[in-house]
Formats: sequence, structure tokens, C-alpha cells
Amino acid sequence: MGAVFGAVSINGQNYQQIGLRPEIKLWKLGIGLDVHVLLDDEGKVREEDWNDWQDYVDKVYFIRFGQKGDLFYFRYGGLEWSTLGYGTLIYGYTNMLEYPTYKRQGLELGINAEHWGGEFIINDMKELARDKRGFMGGGRLFIKPFSRFQIGASIAGDLNEYNGLRDSDDDGYPDEIDRYPENDQYATDIDYYRGKGISDTAINELIAAGLLSPIEKTDLQNIRDIRSKTGFWSVDAGLLLLDFQYLKFDIYTQFARNFQTDGWGYSAPGVRMSVGSFLELYADYRQQSDKFIFNYYNDTYDLQRAKYVDDGTGNLVIVTKKEQLQSALEAKGYMAGVKLNFWNIITGRAEYQDMKWGDINDKSIRGELALNKNIIPFITKAKAYYVQNNVEKFEWKTESTVMSAVLGIGLSEGVSVDIKYLITFEDKNGDGKIRGDEETITNVSVSTSALF
Repeated sequence: MGAVFGAVSINGQNYQQIGLRPEIKLWKLGIGLDVHVLLDDEGKVREEDWNDWQDYVDKVYFIRFGQKGDLFYFRYGGLEWSTLGYGTLIYGYTNMLEYPTYKRQGLELGINAEHWGGEFIINDMKELARDKRGFMGGGRLFIKPFSRFQIGASIAGDLNEYNGLRDSDDDGYPDEIDRYPENDQYATDIDYYRGKGISDTAINELIAAGLLSPIEKTDLQNIRDIRSKTGFWSVDAGLLLLDFQYLKFDIYTQFARNFQTDGWGYSAPGVRMSVGSFLELYADYRQQSDKFIFNYYNDTYDLQRAKYVDDGTGNLVIVTKKEQLQSALEAKGYMAGVKLNFWNIITGRAEYQDMKWGDINDKSIRGELALNKNIIPFITKAKAYYVQNNVEKFEWKTESTVMSAVLGIGLSEGVSVDIKYLITFEDKNGDGKIRGDEETITNVSVSTSALF
């Protein structure tokens, strides 16, 4: 049983949290719960966390059976690093970027039999309960003609990118343009005043005096009326050349195509080598046509899926990641990465992709370093993470950049003060640059955790 006490900020408002995080383990089954009560400045419970059935589903942090690679593997809830096959389509996806501000209930399962198997990933089961259903996910089936050779086929897609816009009251008007995001009866101030019985004459006088916004609900775009789909298919093959107790080496190749644009990409050759649990090296050469992006559904996908930007005239317009796909150019290059594990004391990962055609670049970088044991007095945990995807030029701050860090300070046996930082960026004015505090989104929480 873990307990959490302290402060947390959600949507710019501060709360005191009291929570229990019990984890139940039985054989290969693990169940983790995240039961929080948030109290505002007046000591009142945040009602939005308890007023419908989905809020109770959110109390499930995860349900897990087995480990990936077992005969049968299953995980429901928080997905921290989900990859389909060799990662051409879905690579390192996580639905935890905005946790606990926004909780997604994902699904990942796998079957790994002697001569065949399969994998399946869904980003958020709650999207299937919306009025306009949709989800991001994919599946892969593979066969093993013999023990060391594997052939697979995958399909992945997003049935509605606009589900990436947060709509708390599910009225079709995302929170960013909805003046009353917790009430599906109102979307503008005019709606509110009319709902309170104020006459149109009085409303027009308030507008004329500059005391009320003239925006009507009909001026806003309802995302129920629009849909944006993306989808890919791929095939792959892999051969395990060396399979010793402490050394494994395999080669692979993969080819993928987008349904909407007919853009394609392939990797060949791809190589991967692991030395026990200490070291893993991997790399591949890759080439793509116009209108294709490798690892399209990646670890920053939820931040790029759909967002509002200023069109330069003060109006907010929706931009989806499909627009980035439409503008992608023919390129070729490589991806290389390394994973390290120093006796479970320090673990790390670093990865770099460089795609180029002429003067055009498409680069991605990610790195992670974690301290897993008390080798430094009073430090119970320490982890740092940085990722930046699909940029022409590396800059410290971009819309695809995620920076996070966790530091735990031990107060006594079993008690730790945890400081968590998560920093993302949003180009709200659409000028291609990240400037000022308004375009930097920082989520900081300080909590006390106890293990019983």
C-alpha cells in the first residue's frame, strides 16, 4: 500500500491531495489502484472526480497479467511504453503524459505461442464511450515458420484525431473554446445569460457596452461535426542469428504504407544485439517517400494529435498531426539507440533518428536516465526524461518536446517526499517558436509517499 499526501495543480488550480495507491500481486496478476481525494482551498472535495461512472474507472491505475513476451500478456490502464512489432507504426507510445490531469485507460495484450502470436494496443478505452466514438490503436499478427524466423503484418490508426482535444462536459466544444467546460448546457457567456432568463435586449446592451463577449455558440466549431482519420499497414520479418545465454543478435526488415496518402517507408537492414540484461544496441537504415512519417504514433503523440493554434488574426483553429504527415517529404537516413542497465542501480536509454533529403531534415532524439536504488543517502528515486520528435532543427523547446524529472527524498524508513516535474510546450500563436510563459506548460507536484 502506498499513500500520497501533498499539493497538486490541475488546470491551473491548486489542490491538496490525499490518496491511496494499493497494489495487489498474486502469481502473474497485478492490480494497481489510484484512489485520490482532492480538496480545494475551502476544503471541499473536487466533485468532477466522483460524478459519473468514468471517474470510478479512473481509479484503476493498471491491471496486469504476465510480462510482454510471455505466452499471454495483458495490461489495462496506464501504458508507459507500448510498441507494436519493430515499431514502424506505434513506437514507445504512452498515455501517461498528462497524468493525473487527464487519465486514459489503455489496453495492451499479447500472445506468443510456439508458431504464431499477436499484439494489440488501444490508447484509451473511454473514447469508445463517447458520443462520437474513436480511438488510436493497432494490432499485429505474426507466424514463426521455424523458431528463429518470424514474419508479421500490422495495422494501426486513429479513428478520430479530434479526440485529442479535451472536452470535459462532452458537448462537442473543447475546453479551450468552451467558457463553461464543466457544464454541457453552456459554451459561451451568451448561453449562460440566456439560460438565466436574461433577455436578448439586455444581452445586446451588455455587448454594446463591451461587458459581454459577442461570441455565439454558432460561431464555435463543434468537433462532433468533423472527423480526421489516419491509418497505416505494415509487414515485417526478423531472423535471430545468435541465441546464447548472455548474447543475442537478430536482424529485421519492415515496410509500411499510409492509407490516406499512399506514402511509404521501409527499414533494411535493421540489427539488434543484447548482452545479457546489461546492454542492448539497435539500429536500422530507413527510407521514406513523401507524406510518410516513421513511428507516427510515438511517445509525444497525445500532444500532437490535435491542438488549437492562433491563425495570426487572433482566431483559434484546430491543427492535427495529419497535417504534419501531409507535408512530410521524401527522405532517407538512420535510427540508432542504446539501452543500459547497471545491475538495476542505474538504467538508461538514448535514441537518435536522422532523416534527410537535400537540405530537409527530420530529426528525433530521446533520452532517459534513472537511479533505482539508495546509493546516494536520502535519495529514494531520481529519474530524468527528454524527448523531441520530428523536427528539422533541434531546439531546446518545441511542441514535440517533453521534459520530466522525479526526485524522491527519504525522510525515514518507508517515507519519501517526491518532487515531480513535467514540462511541455504549445505554440499557441502559430509562429513556429516557443516564447514566453504562456507557451510553456509546467506541472509540478510535491507529495509524500509511504509504503506500508
